[in-house]
Amino acid sequence: MDRCRRMVKSMNAADRANFFRAAFGRLRSHDAVLREFERAELTFELVVSASCFAQLKRHRMATIISQEYDPVLGLTVPPSIREVGMEDRLRGVAERAEDLYRQLRKEAPSAAAYILTNAHRRRVVLKINAREMYHLCRLRTDRHAQWDIRNVAEEMTLLARKRMPLIMMMATGKDGFEALRSRVLLENTNP
Repeated sequence: MDRCRRMVKSMNAADRANFFRAAFGRLRSHDAVLREFERAELTFELVVSASCFAQLKRHRMATIISQEYDPVLGLTVPPSIREVGMEDRLRGVAERAEDLYRQLRKEAPSAAAYILTNAHRRRVVLKINAREMYHLCRLRTDRHAQWDIRNVAEEMTLLARKRMPLIMMMATGKDGFEALRSRVLLENTNP
């Protein structure tokens, strides 16, 4: 392991990028990245709607620690609700649900969250390794993914790329994979 670390430290930026390109060379849109990517980890603090959380928690290879739904965190209003001019109506329904939520918290605290809408939010800490992040990204940033989880996954992917640009260089939805693969694998950082 020490020998590997010394080798990596002696590599220049172009050599490192080419090393990762070689690791991704045979990767196709439905392939998992190498198991070694499980050693790199990311932790995200997210505020997500109930609808988004239902999608997010399906990624079992991640550690998810969530708080209760909290009306103070607001609502995630679907674009389709805005487009048909129903946002005020949704907010009115949410306010009534929050009133009932506060009453239920006194009488039946464990049942109170069930009265809130799918637009209500909760705070989540998500710890995920890079291999599972690729899986999440492939499914959840694809144009076919539900809009709410897609927005969250796209933001997570941007942050992951900033933190680990080489490791995450091939992170994209299935629908964008071939274009990204062509671009990344054709790049050559050598003079």
